[in-house]
Amino acid sequence: MNNNKVVIVTGGTHGIGASIVERLSKDGKTVVFTGRDKSAGAKLQAAIIHSKFVQADASNAEELESVVRVAAELGAGKICGLVNNAGTTSRTSFADTTIEEWDRVFGINTRAVFKLINCALPYLIKGEGAVVNMSSIAGKVGEEGLATYCASKAAVIGLTQALALEYGEQVRFNAICPGQIETRMMSGVINNEPHLSALTQRIPAARLGQPQEVAKAAAWLLSDNASFVNGAVLSVDGGESAGYRTPYRSTT
Repeated sequence: MNNNKVVIVTGGTHGIGASIVERLSKDGKTVVFTGRDKSAGAKLQAAIIHSKFVQADASNAEELESVVRVAAELGAGKICGLVNNAGTTSRTSFADTTIEEWDRVFGINTRAVFKLINCALPYLIKGEGAVVNMSSIAGKVGEEGLATYCASKAAVIGLTQALALEYGEQVRFNAICPGQIETRMMSGVINNEPHLSALTQRIPAARLGQPQEVAKAAAWLLSDNASFVNGAVLSVDGGESAGYRTPYRSTT
């Protein structure tokens, strides 16, 4: 394994995370990736060179610490990148949201990001590394029925920008805001043609995004090609968050 270019990717066993693991491996990185699905993790590790799966729950601080230890050991005390991709959602009205549900979503989407950065930071500084935090377009604009999720992802953006200011001379911090990406979390929409049609009509690109398209953005932000990009909030959403798209558009 390449000991000089170790990257951690959380939530790496499925969807966007798995695509990021694959892309970074192709770029020559050694990827330590996490997930709760032991079977999926082992299968992905077997299929992708320069990768190591560490079973971990993003809500478990001790397990996150063990992930950092594994990566630091592989990198001889240096970590060159971290992608905080693990996440969860909650679709319910604000009035019906319990404090337990609020804490569950923030525990994975926000607290885990803080914990992993806090633990990995000394090694990232030694490795002159970069961090990519996965937010969402729901972290930039509100959405009915997603108050808890929107709040947790907005917090990720705020944390990213604050850390970019605090550590910009040593470690770069950027965020990605994916839009409607074709993953298993979208299966309910994908398998419902009327819902899918209504959704794609509000996306200027007129389609769902692919996990590989988010992975390309993450790989670029971690690379030397983005060496002067710090504190950025990059939307990968086909233009959905650019503004309101009217049902009627003049052709003149």
